[in-house]
Amino acid sequence: MPILFSAVACDKRLLSKFASCDGNFMEIVEEVLSKIPCGNDKMTYSHGHYLLHYIVQEKYFYFCITDKCCQRSRAFLFLNEIQRRWHTMKRCDEFTDILSAEMYRYSEDYNTITIRKGELDELNSIGVGSSETILGEKILFVNNIDNLTYYSTISYVRKSPERVVVLVKNTNTKLYLKAAVIIVFILGLALYIFGPISCVILIGVLIFCFFRSIT
Repeated sequence: MPILFSAVACDKRLLSKFASCDGNFMEIVEEVLSKIPCGNDKMTYSHGHYLLHYIVQEKYFYFCITDKCCQRSRAFLFLNEIQRRWHTMKRCDEFTDILSAEMYRYSEDYNTITIRKGELDELNSIGVGSSETILGEKILFVNNIDNLTYYSTISYVRKSPERVVVLVKNTNTKLYLKAAVIIVFILGLALYIFGPISCVILIGVLIFCFFRSIT
């Protein structure tokens, strides 16, 4: 899941938060809250293997942390949605569930997202900086992210939603290698015992079984 953590704050006071894995996210978000300038702003900060994104609008602060594989357009589409949902709801006790659901949707179920007019165009005006300006020497530590390696992210966002390709690690390589060794052994044994004709027949049977298995 590319979106690892998200939060909403008002007047630099944290109202709601959710993390998809373990990490010192609270330390990071509190440091960002203490350093961001007053006034409406949108910004991305690069921090090691991660990106910090936020929107400040009329004293409200919408924040998320993603891995670097997650494109900025996805992150700000997520923050825009969180901003809309917060102004509709404004209930801290139930908003954690919304953060959780939207983080999952914008990370792994992208084909359900509606992109509103102008949302992608504004991305070019959002600055990118180094996290040292707001975090100093603080480091983000993230644990339990093994499940994230099974998912890819799309390289860019079109004006209409598109499906995220899911890449699963190939665990059958050793099985195929063992099968190849067994087949070679059987062919060699048949050639030694019965002669070349039996090998031709056996190869024909194996080829027939192979094509039957893939059709």
